[in-house]
Parts: sequence; structure tokens; C-alpha cells
Amino acid sequence: MKAAALAALLVVSTICVQAQDKPVNLRFSYWIPPKHQLVPSTQIWGESLTKATNGTVKVTIFPSNQLGKGPDHYDMAKDGIADFVLVNPGYTPGRFPIIAAGELPFLTSSSVTGSPGFDEWYRKYAPKEMKEVYTCITFTHEPGTFHSARKKIEVPEDLKGMKIRTGNATSSRLVGMLGGSSVAVEITEARETLARGIADAVMAPWEVLTLFRMTDVTKFHMENPLYVSMFTWNLNRKTYDSMSPMQKKALDEHCTTAWAKRIATEWAQRDFDAHKQVKAMKDAGRTIYSITPQQVAQWRKAAEPLHKQWAEEVTKAGYNADEVWSELVASLKKHDGLYQ
Repeated sequence: MKAAALAALLVVSTICVQAQDKPVNLRFSYWIPPKHQLVPSTQIWGESLTKATNGTVKVTIFPSNQLGKGPDHYDMAKDGIADFVLVNPGYTPGRFPIIAAGELPFLTSSSVTGSPGFDEWYRKYAPKEMKEVYTCITFTHEPGTFHSARKKIEVPEDLKGMKIRTGNATSSRLVGMLGGSSVAVEITEARETLARGIADAVMAPWEVLTLFRMTDVTKFHMENPLYVSMFTWNLNRKTYDSMSPMQKKALDEHCTTAWAKRIATEWAQRDFDAHKQVKAMKDAGRTIYSITPQQVAQWRKAAEPLHKQWAEEVTKAGYNADEVWSELVASLKKHDGLYQ
């Protein structure tokens, strides 16, 4: 009788626990198209989360700006327009000064090793800087470079008078400092700006050339890695708080540095493939080149004021800029992600 009573109690307890795990459908918003690598990677991540929550948490992806434009995605998560979102902090200059450190040129030469360094470092600061939402992971694309329509860009002076599509606020500052003008549009609109002559070049990773059909409007490609843009996955705070303890635990276990590296690695492979594809193109006039160490040194020198500007903004926001920077460098070194 005691055994039967204990078994009955266990059944009742299980039923009660399951009753707490109400079904959750996470609306995950992207501004990128379905064919972008982040979409299938997110599907795999979502399937794993569904399995870990015994089917109680599911993820539905809304790509291609269905729920809102790229620059609006942080506020979409904050306000509950979407549950999960992809955020490029560089789309909203000055709003997130800490994470903007990752946009500084010549910081990392690989998203595969850089992303875990950035993710581990930002976990200390995200709860304050992005306090309205739950930050899941932080990662980057493969380092971007210059892809120009009309001439080689080899030294900082080459940017004078040029119109460059930039992917974040820090890159826009660099272009402006060197006498160029930035064209701030989402990557999905970059091809049109090149085709119409609104932009002369783009700063972007190689993948965008094939994904967004830019190979016919760009002819000169620098091979040297220059910069990355930062990305975060963010969840609406109320959605997270409404989950059961079991669901929260499963989600937390899917929002780790290991997952950040996995997402970045899968995305990086697309970039490697695109790089090879562009290099294999034999069309007339296409030039793929590397700049010399001396020219790299000129770019490093030209970019030095950006670090000072970043430090001033971080200090203004109430942080110790030297401490923030040293922690970032240490984290990148730990994961072999520092620029080489």
C-alpha cells in the first residue's frame, strides 16, 4: 500500500510539473532572407530547444523584415512585437557603447575564434547595457573588407571622396574621418545602392557578394580582414519570465558560449565558400588583392582615434573603459580570437 501511494504521489507530482510547462511559441524575427545561413542554423537550434523542453517550447522564424526593419529589432524584443530577435547594435549608434568595442578595426581575424571571446566577455555587461531584454548569445560574421565598384582601396587616403556602404557606426566613423561618406543602409539594400551609383563600395564579408548578388556590381576586392559587426540574440523579458523553471533551464542551456561558437562557425563556412567562389571568377576586370604589412600599419594608425572615441563614450556611460577593454582583449586571447 505504501508503494502504491508513493507511485500515485509521483504521478500526481509529474502531472503538476507538466501542467506548469505551458506551451510557448517563440516568434524569432530576422531582417535577413530565408536563404541566409543564420536561418537554418536557428532552425536547428530551435529544434534542439523543443526537444529539451519535451515539445513545450517551439520556435517560428519570421525572416525578411516580416515583423520589422533591422534597426528596430532591439525595440521589437523590448516591446514584445517579437519574442526573439537578431540585433546588430551598430545599427543604432551610441545606444550600446560597451558592445561597440567589437566593431573596432583589427580586433579579430576570425568569427569562429572571435565569437566565443566576445560572447564570454559580454555576458558581464549585457544585463546592464541591454537590461530591457534577455541576451542569449553574442557573435560576429567573418571579418569584412572593402569590395569596390570602380577602384582598388589600398591605403586610407584612397577613401577620400568615396561613398561607402558601412555595416556599423564605427565603420561609418572611420570612413568619415578619412574623407569619405558613409551610406547607411541594411545589407539587403546594399546592392541597389551600388547599382545606382549611390555607393562606390561596400564594407562587408565575402558571403554578401554571393548571397545578395553583388558580384556584378563590385570588381575590386581586398583580401585583408578589417573589421566585424557584432550581433546578439535577444528575447523579450516578459516571455522569458513567463516560462516554467524547466523551460528557463533548457533555454539557458541553449544560450551559451558554445552555442555562440556553433552559430558563428556554421555561418563562417558560407563565407569561406563565397570567398572561394569569387576568387574562381574569371570575368574581365575583377581584381582580388592583398595589401602589404606597411599598408596595414597605415590603416591601424588611421583607426587609432576610434578607440579614443569609444573609450570616451564608455566612460560617459559610467564604465571604466580601460577595464572593459582589457577584459575583452583577455577573453579574445583565451579563445585564440585576437587579430593575427
